[in-house]
Amino acid sequence: AYRDLCCAANSADGNAGDSNTKVLAVPSAVALCLQVVSDLVLAADDEINGGSKYVPDVKSAEYSASAVAYMLPAILQAGDPPRKSIQSEKACGEIATMLTQYANLAGTSSAGKESALRAAEEIKAGSGSARPILEISHESWTQYRKREGQPLDQFLSQEKGIEVDESGPLDFLPCVNSESQCTIM
Repeated sequence: AYRDLCCAANSADGNAGDSNTKVLAVPSAVALCLQVVSDLVLAADDEINGGSKYVPDVKSAEYSASAVAYMLPAILQAGDPPRKSIQSEKACGEIATMLTQYANLAGTSSAGKESALRAAEEIKAGSGSARPILEISHESWTQYRKREGQPLDQFLSQEKGIEVDESGPLDFLPCVNSESQCTIM
């Protein structure tokens, strides 16, 4: 039913103004959709230590992936004022990787595969600037995975590293805020 609501709201969107899916794309609902899909991906991989204790049915994962795809106009809405965000970049990479892994599972329907791959591509393309709904949803999903003892590195993208500067996670280094150049290998 939730997927169908998201589909109807997305279909009613016009070119101007906020997306109609914004009322449905509350971070807790988006995080729940991510949980259902990731639980299926983790349950399907026998080699993962600390995988999911829950095995959602395949249709639930398909509907959740489709709901995420329909809500993308609201989920990927940029923050105001626009700014860069490492959290959004990480969230985009991790969620896109998870949706791609779901699409590649044996037994995934063609509709589920199409929704997941389309959503993964749009999410990847949305990285770089702050996406508040995506960031909060990703944080809730990560907290769920921590509580459940699931591996937190399972969906990290191995495509590229995230650039940092001295105002980021490396600000403890002695060369920060100094006149000399510092290289980190």
